[in-house]
Amino acid sequence: MTLYDELYFEITAKGAKSEIKKLSAFLKSGELDDFFEVTKDYLNLDDNYLNLSDEDECELVFSNDEIGIEIEEFDVNEFLELFSKAAKSLDVTGTLYDMDDNEFSFVSPKGDAYYYNARLKNFNDELDDVAHDEECDDEEEQ
Repeated sequence: MTLYDELYFEITAKGAKSEIKKLSAFLKSGELDDFFEVTKDYLNLDDNYLNLSDEDECELVFSNDEIGIEIEEFDVNEFLELFSKAAKSLDVTGTLYDMDDNEFSFVSPKGDAYYYNARLKNFNDELDDVAHDEECDDEEEQ
């Protein structure tokens, strides 16, 4: 998927503080400069982040707070391949979109160096499965 003109994003990474530190360092390193320049304003850590030990769970929200980043075109797949590799030890969810409301939501589970289209997954656990089974049963009866 390609986004155009202005980029907006909100990506949440959850996991051990030590892994959040690594992701934060990656984001500040300039590795994403081919896509856009990352500023510290895009990185939002838990309020109690400084008081946590390296093993404690916390989160990092990587977002441009709905202030568009001017782009000509943005290859979502290329960006997420790089981002997901850097965040493979964290649970990551996010959305990227442009000013025309073209949107891509994704998940990248802990331990996985790739991402998945969030629209293709059930997120409401058993209730989604029950509803899906009931719909299938209704269709078979007709």
